[in-house]
Amino acid sequence: MAVHPGSLPAPAGDSARPPQWPAWYAPVAFVVAFAASLFAFVVIGAFGAALGANVDDPGPTLTVIGTVVQDVMLVVVAVFFAARVARPRLWQFGLRPARFWKTVGLSLGALFTYYAFVGIYSALVKPHGEQTVTQDLGANNGTARMVLAGILVIVIAPVAEEIFFRGFFYKALRSRFGIASAALIDGAVFGVIHYTGSGTLEILPILAALGFIFCLLYERTGTLFSTIALHAINNTIAYAASTDGATGFSIALGAVMVAACMIVPRYLGRGTPAAVPT
Repeated sequence: MAVHPGSLPAPAGDSARPPQWPAWYAPVAFVVAFAASLFAFVVIGAFGAALGANVDDPGPTLTVIGTVVQDVMLVVVAVFFAARVARPRLWQFGLRPARFWKTVGLSLGALFTYYAFVGIYSALVKPHGEQTVTQDLGANNGTARMVLAGILVIVIAPVAEEIFFRGFFYKALRSRFGIASAALIDGAVFGVIHYTGSGTLEILPILAALGFIFCLLYERTGTLFSTIALHAINNTIAYAASTDGATGFSIALGAVMVAACMIVPRYLGRGTPAAVPT
């Protein structure tokens, strides 16, 4: 959620108009990011094997490195494709200010809608699957790993995934599709990337719904800080619930992220146009 800098004039004319990224950029960029991440995993695995690691059952260290590389690749690929059209700017990916209280209200509404859906879906389907991210990252193997995994889950993942999936992927789709269609596609892909085995199949609709709702929120607020904040809140709750002794740390880190989403927009610079929500 971002603040509206009343003292910052928005640029006029073409400088304030977001570039139109072709719709085909979305699937192609996704494939490129996936392929680049896979290649990086192979390289990391080769180095790990050379050092004596069991690449058939990678430990937390390799998983942490691979996760960071994947998140970095998402952002790098989004920026690379955006640069084919125009020089990339932060605000073009939604990293810009918006009216504070309207953004807060819409964000709370989105959060309530999501958890209402989770409640209804859970009551009807009774999913038994769960993600194993915290175990894979070794979050329960000591304080240092708990802190590192928390930073990855609560800070890095929300920023990287929102920049790619809402700031780039969804906006590229919007050059051809309507709001609902683009949000559905984005949500479906967002859910699929969290598949880690048959045990997660039943929870993928929940994650797809989260991606869909984030698209609608971004569309209404015009700022990616709203979805980054909610993404961080959701991950904070999930991380605290699945990691031993991480409740206090998770809440503190999540609060820092939400505060950052409120404060950072004030310092983006005078050339950053404020969001114009729909």
